[in-house]
Amino acid sequence: MDIRVLEVLAAVASLALFVALLVGLPALMAGAQGLAYIIALVIFIAALSAAGYWIDKMAA
Repeated sequence: MDIRVLEVLAAVASLALFVALLVGLPALMAGAQGLAYIIALVIFIAALSAAGYWIDKMAA
C-alpha cells in the first residue's frame, strides 16, 4: 500500500480516537474533567507518534 495513503489513514484514525476520548473520558472522570482532557491529548499524541514510527519503519 502507498505510504501516503497509510499516513492519511493513520491521521484519520488518530483523530477519531481523539474525538472519542474527548467525549468519553470527561464522562468517566466526572470529578477531574480537566485531567481527562489532558489525558485525551496525551493519548492522541502517543497514537499519532506510534503510527508515524510504524509507517517510517515500513518505508525504510
